[in-house]
This record gives sequence, structure tokens and C-alpha cells, in this order.
Amino acid sequence: MNEVFPFLVIICDRNGWITRVVRDDAGLVAPFPLPRPFAAMVTGEERTKTVNLFSELRERGIALGWEFNLPMEGAIRTFHFYACAVGEEFLVAGAESEKQVTVLFQQMLEMDSGSINATLEAVRVLMARAKERSVRESDLYDQLTRMNNEMAAMQRELAKKNAALERMNEEKNRLMGIAAHDLRSPVSTIIVAGRFLLSALADRMSDAERDALHAIIRYGEFVIRLIDELLDISTIEAGRLELRLQDVELVRLVEEVAGLHRHLAEEKGIELAFAPPGEEIKVRADPAKIEQVLNNLLGNAIKFSPAGTLVKIEVSGDEDRATVAVSDQGPGIPPQELEILFTPFGTTSVKSPWGEKSTGLGWPLPAA
Repeated sequence: MNEVFPFLVIICDRNGWITRVVRDDAGLVAPFPLPRPFAAMVTGEERTKTVNLFSELRERGIALGWEFNLPMEGAIRTFHFYACAVGEEFLVAGAESEKQVTVLFQQMLEMDSGSINATLEAVRVLMARAKERSVRESDLYDQLTRMNNEMAAMQRELAKKNAALERMNEEKNRLMGIAAHDLRSPVSTIIVAGRFLLSALADRMSDAERDALHAIIRYGEFVIRLIDELLDISTIEAGRLELRLQDVELVRLVEEVAGLHRHLAEEKGIELAFAPPGEEIKVRADPAKIEQVLNNLLGNAIKFSPAGTLVKIEVSGDEDRATVAVSDQGPGIPPQELEILFTPFGTTSVKSPWGEKSTGLGWPLPAA
């Protein structure tokens, strides 16, 4: 035997007032004169929610799945409501479950009452639109779910690859450090031997032999610098760079480093100018690292400056900071190549007028 459901079907105006009763199985509206506010039918604490229901109806023309508590037969019963716009009015249908509301609409679609024929046709159209929208939203949800799952899988794969790259980078730094240490000793021996031969046999060598020894020493020193810079880059990338901070008189340190480069600058016909400020500038720093940075800055300035030009060093400072500036009159760096300047082994298209090679590590070390 089929269960008899208490249904409610009413017509409301745009302000939410009940104007007609189509079906009222539970006698929720029939005993009262019309028009009557829809809000008067629900429990007191939910009357404000009815405003939102009719606001949605006015805006969208349809409202599905609204729940309201109704006083019925001395108890509070929860009804589920579907509503839609029909011309300038709203058709509102309710039952105690969403399944019952579906049954109600099916029953309404089978009715043949002249008073609601136009209403039923409008309901058919709106229900078809609601179903179509529901399908579209379901498809969109499925697509978004698939995309989210794919992105999550890609993120996991990316995390694995990043971890693998990090391990490879650590291994690369370790091997680079070992190789640099192992290379430094034999190259140092070659430099020492070359200097000994140059000193001991200076009077018995031809110019060609002397030039060859100078080239051996010069390229040996180049390799030593490259090894030292490789070690520093490996240390920085591995996050193990330690600074030995102490009080440093910056002007004196700059003078000492400038003195080491002045002879090389004079050999190339380059003026190296440094006018020390009248007072000491003390900083808290690692003097070895500051000297390394200054050597790289001055070495690059002299390497890329033609003869007859000026390389200038300026030092200034106040209570908060100190600045060392090195300027030259070389060709400069093309703006489009500035990004690669501070990457390890990155070299620009600018060539030294003296034919000297570049390791691509002189700028990354000061930047680090």
C-alpha cells in the first residue's frame, strides 16, 4: 500500500505573500485568510531565511532544496521546498523529503486542471533547465576533480625530481671539491718549478724559452685561481660558507690589495688610482673574503680595460655601512647579458683586449 505524503503547493506573489493554495494536505495554510506571508508559516527563528528564498527566486527564477521547519500537528516538521517563477508569481512546492518533492512534481505534471495548466508547463520548462544546469555543473565538477588530481600527481612527481636534483647537486659539489683539492697540489708544483727554472737559468735562456716559462707560470696561476674559485662556489652552493668575522680597517685593506694590482696595471699602461679618505673606516667582516672580492673586482677591471685608461677605487662609509666602488673605462657589459653575469661559469660576449680568458666565476663569488 502506497504511503500518503503531506504535500503543500502554493502560489506566492513577488513579495513572498501566499495568494492561492493549489494543494495543502496538512492544512498548513487553508485555515487562514489570504493573502498571508509565507514567513508566517515557518517557525520564528527561520522567518529571516524566507527573505533569502524569495530573493533567490526574484534573481534566478528558481530555487531548489530549501529546508524550513513548520509547526504541524503539535510538532515541528522539516519540509523541503522547490520553487520557481511563473509569470509574475512564484509556484512553491514542499514535502518532508526531497524524494517526496520529486514525486510531487511528477504528480503535478500529470494533472489536467485548467487553473494550473499554464503553471505546469512553466514548471516543465524550468525543471528541464534545472536538470540541464545540474548536468553541466556535474560535468564541470568532474573536470575540475580530474584536473586537481592531475595537478596533485604532477606536484608529487616534481617534488621527487627536485629531491633527486638536490641529491645530484650535493654529489656534484662533493666531487668538485675533491677534484679541486687533488688538482691544486700538482699545479702548484708546476708553478714553483717554472719559477725556479726562470730564476736559475735566466742568463742561459733564449727569449722564446723565457716566454714559454712565463706562459707556463701564468697559465698555472690561472688554473690555481680557477680551482680556488671552484672550491668557493662549491662551498657556497652547499651552504657551508663560514665567515670569520673580526674588526677590519677597510681603507688599509683596500690599499694593500690595490698595491698588489698596481704593477700589473702599469705593465698594461693602465692607471690604477686610489685616493684614501682622510679617516679610518672600521667594519666587522671576514678580511680574507673581502680581499677575495676586491681581487676579483680589480682583476676584472684591469683585464677588460685597454691601455691608456683609468681604473678608479673609492671608499666611503658612515655609522651604518661602508662602500667600496671600482670603476673603469672598459667596454662595459651589454644590458641583455647582465642576467648571466652572476651565474657560475656564465661568460658574456665582451672580450679582454689582452686576450685573457675568463672562468665565469669572478662575478658570482662577489655576489654570493
